[in-house]
Amino acid sequence: MGLFIKYFLLLIFLAFMYTCSLFIFAKGFLLKRVVVDQNSSCVVDFSLSTDHHGQQGCWMHSRYNKAIIVVIDALRFDFMKYDNTLEKDIPYKNKLPIIKTLLQNKPTQSKLYKFIADPPTTTFQRLKGLTTGSLPTFVDAGANFASSEIKEDNVIDQLVKQGKVIKFLGDDTWLSLFPGRFQKAYPFPSFNVKDLHTVDDGILKHLYGQLNKKDWTVTIAHFLGVDHCGHRYGPDHPAMADKLTQMNGVISNITSRMKDDTILFVMGDHGMTSTGDHGGDSHDELEAGLFIYSPAQITSPSTSSKMDVHETIAQTDFVPTLALLMGVPIPFSNLGQIITDLFNHCPWWETSTSKLKQAFHAVKAMRLNAIQISLYLQAYAQVSTDFPIKKYYELDSMLTKAEQNLQALVTAMVKSGENQHMVRQLEELQQVYNSYTSQVKTICQGIWAKFDLVSITIGIMSLIVTILINLYFVQLSFWKKFEVPSTVIVVILFCLVYMVYAGFHCFFVGETLSSFMVFLLGIINIVVLIIVNIKFSPKTPKLISDLMVNEKKEKTFPWMTFTCNAIVCLICFLSFFSNSFVVYEDTILLFLTQTLVVINSIKVISQTLKKYDTGPTDAKQKHKKQKPFDIMLILTHPCMITIAITAVICVCLRLSMNFKACREEQHTCELSLFLRPLSGLIDDLEHLRNLRYFFSVGCLVLTVFLTRRLLFRFGNLNGLSGSVVCVRYLLPVSTCCCGLHWALYALPQKVLDSLPVWQQTFLPKSVHILSVISLVIVFIKPLTIHLIRRNKNSIIANKDGNIIPQLYNKVKQNLHQQEEQPPMVYGLATVFTASVICLAAVVTVLLSMLLGDGVAPSMFLLTLTMYFSLELYTAYVITATRDVQDATWDLISAVVFHTVLSSFYFYTTGHQATVPAIRFEAAFVGFHGDFQYYALPAALIYLNTFAAHVLLGVLAPLWVFWPMVKSTFTALMTNTEVDRTSKGDFALFEDEELLKKRMFQLFTCLTLFSGIKVLGAVCAAGIHRRHLMVWKIFAPRFVFEAVSCFSVLGMCLLMFLFVVRINQTLASWVKVLEPKQNQD
Repeated sequence: MGLFIKYFLLLIFLAFMYTCSLFIFAKGFLLKRVVVDQNSSCVVDFSLSTDHHGQQGCWMHSRYNKAIIVVIDALRFDFMKYDNTLEKDIPYKNKLPIIKTLLQNKPTQSKLYKFIADPPTTTFQRLKGLTTGSLPTFVDAGANFASSEIKEDNVIDQLVKQGKVIKFLGDDTWLSLFPGRFQKAYPFPSFNVKDLHTVDDGILKHLYGQLNKKDWTVTIAHFLGVDHCGHRYGPDHPAMADKLTQMNGVISNITSRMKDDTILFVMGDHGMTSTGDHGGDSHDELEAGLFIYSPAQITSPSTSSKMDVHETIAQTDFVPTLALLMGVPIPFSNLGQIITDLFNHCPWWETSTSKLKQAFHAVKAMRLNAIQISLYLQAYAQVSTDFPIKKYYELDSMLTKAEQNLQALVTAMVKSGENQHMVRQLEELQQVYNSYTSQVKTICQGIWAKFDLVSITIGIMSLIVTILINLYFVQLSFWKKFEVPSTVIVVILFCLVYMVYAGFHCFFVGETLSSFMVFLLGIINIVVLIIVNIKFSPKTPKLISDLMVNEKKEKTFPWMTFTCNAIVCLICFLSFFSNSFVVYEDTILLFLTQTLVVINSIKVISQTLKKYDTGPTDAKQKHKKQKPFDIMLILTHPCMITIAITAVICVCLRLSMNFKACREEQHTCELSLFLRPLSGLIDDLEHLRNLRYFFSVGCLVLTVFLTRRLLFRFGNLNGLSGSVVCVRYLLPVSTCCCGLHWALYALPQKVLDSLPVWQQTFLPKSVHILSVISLVIVFIKPLTIHLIRRNKNSIIANKDGNIIPQLYNKVKQNLHQQEEQPPMVYGLATVFTASVICLAAVVTVLLSMLLGDGVAPSMFLLTLTMYFSLELYTAYVITATRDVQDATWDLISAVVFHTVLSSFYFYTTGHQATVPAIRFEAAFVGFHGDFQYYALPAALIYLNTFAAHVLLGVLAPLWVFWPMVKSTFTALMTNTEVDRTSKGDFALFEDEELLKKRMFQLFTCLTLFSGIKVLGAVCAAGIHRRHLMVWKIFAPRFVFEAVSCFSVLGMCLLMFLFVVRINQTLASWVKVLEPKQNQD
């Protein structure tokens, strides 16, 4: 076991190096913006404490005494806008008629705006923007479900400081963002996206009673039903119509209770896509709506809403608007602009009869807004050098000049009175202030996220060092000696010192110390590792150019294999640098995967024709022995079988594209019917519901059936060992529970919600429990072999020829008493292969349930693709070598294909490398309600997102074991007979050193290719950090590729341990068997 431990430690070291490198890069690339730790004060020198009219307030008089803020999560603008041209009923259209009625009947008391959110459109970031007026950064998206307190100056804190009483009802995210700020709160759990009613009904239970009281200044109600309905069914579903109708009643009831001193804001924090998701920056996700109403006049008649024309404002504009309307200071870090329409009317100053007073009142508010932003820029410039100094002085000069012009105009107004010329001057000042705030926001959007170039560069350098180490380990794995040279320790220590120093510098020292030594150590490491990888003495491991040379057969370098794999690696690396390649990566991966399949097929056919061409060479003999044409000879020819299997693999790959998700940039892509909720197939699509359900269940059942059939043919379903019991009994039960769970969730939403919670979660929980039990049993008792002792006078016949009797020679040689009839052992030739297949079968059922019924057929296609690819690979190994056990296999080709296949099936299991494509509903498969800890839902979401990487990671060891099995299709492709007496993969147990070497070869090659891919993603993100599409394309692609790299590393470690466990258990079985044989 010494070599096993050494190899495992080397894999752990690789995982450590990759992890540190990626975290160092992420620390520099996904750095949060610089936060200015200052708060606005009520007492300032640029504003009077009172206006001598209206209610007293800070900076400006308080226009309203009370405010009601209703946040309807994911309320898209077209949900609010009334469409008079609508001919067909659409669930999300015209379901809020109260808004239309108020706009039509009370145009000066109501306004509707298109409310544009800043991406990414996650709830946490939107609430942060709606309260601080600041802009988000990409890294904030990770805090969406683990929200932390907002300590930056915000409008909630400003209201509390001025003695305003705030009440809150709804999404409990607010309480984690603003703990202790609300005098009364009714929070409800927000994470369960399948629960459409708990939060909304809880709010309505208390809302109206609280509004009728007089002990509040601001009441906030955050409804989640619309958002959850979108996640569960999408917007085009009858449940959405019900939720919007409910919200229409809420708005109607609130407006009927309001008084003149109260203002109502009804808003969406973001929109939703056609599938009900959000998090990205598509138009549907960014375009929320904002409706403002008060029983008293809120705007002048000249700016009142027209039914078909609605202005567009940013969500950050809500912050300064609310602050000034309520008479509190604007938060210090705000970059939003006031909504001018709400400041051109003042009931105490007769603005309705004077355009000059209307304009002056609006300019006064805009000036306060501009000065607040100017103060923020001054403070920001002291803590960061990002803001262009030249542009800063230009903007400062613009504001100074505007202040001078306003002062002169006020003086002229006092001396000369009103005239039309002054109105034009005020309108020009409005444009100047508006231009100032707009330019500042635009510049800040460009430089808001401060990139740490030192950490980015060190991260890339560290990743290159790690890949060179990985390459060195690959060469060690192909060394003919079964040992780890002592020079490896020197290399590891040298690289470990560098990585620890680099990590300490980036995370703890930062800019306080020069990074020269880190770069020097990194460059030295790279140079040394390049030399180590290229130059070796004859006594050391082989050169990299020898890796793919067959030890037994091939004497020349396989240029075709090397060139094809090198081109695929290069394409995968370079594709990250092009936004169009990233957008259409699913199609590119389809092309690459099919290309690799065809190349492997050509290699098999070429080797088959060379090795098994038995046609006559003598012309006379050929003339004498001419045979009649026989179509069956052609159809059963090994080359035709190879072509047929290649066609099957390509068809499976092509069919898998029906399960891919669409991203916004793929304009010609249409949403697959398989990705819609089963209960969402209504109206014209209702006839497809049962068809899709039975098709999905059939694919899952067929996957389990074929797996059991394969194990039965191998002879690994005999006896009652732990793994056999799991596959024979627990696996079918899990499959049935999964199918019934899908049927249950196909029920109408009202029927499903009427069921008790335990009935909704019983079936998927059963699958979870059975899967965990099966995984534990398979790991503890992985063997699927069955021993039958035979008497000397009796012979147990092989009834159907499918069960392979294995003569256990090693035991026989150790027997003190020689037996004429050795014991019969079923499944010994496939002991390693069968254990891996059992584990994969359990994982497949679990992943299929998490992915949902729509994507389950893709898992079936993945399984078929992997099976026939293994057959094709085995056929090449057999035809290209004399002895499978001693051959240096074409393992690198297999690894390249395996990694590309993992990436391809990531897309064809309903995912995309975008935030909106994350299937958060997977966290609630088998669970109902909120989670106290987020580890479990995070694990379920991860398994859903990276299901292909997990399943193919489990199947990865089969690239080593399968060529030794030599199954039926391989025999047909190679024109050989299936050897029923072959030792199979049990030969690796007899040669334990070879088993260790093969496993280490496989896993180091997998981590190497994954490292090359993630290096491409890292370099592309670093180079394109100022690209227009960086946060939409390059940053998410880096994050997803980094997580997939972690998945590969994790699966390699787990499967290495699993293979070690099989070997240990098999060794224990042999030791127990030997004494019994001696006793017999």
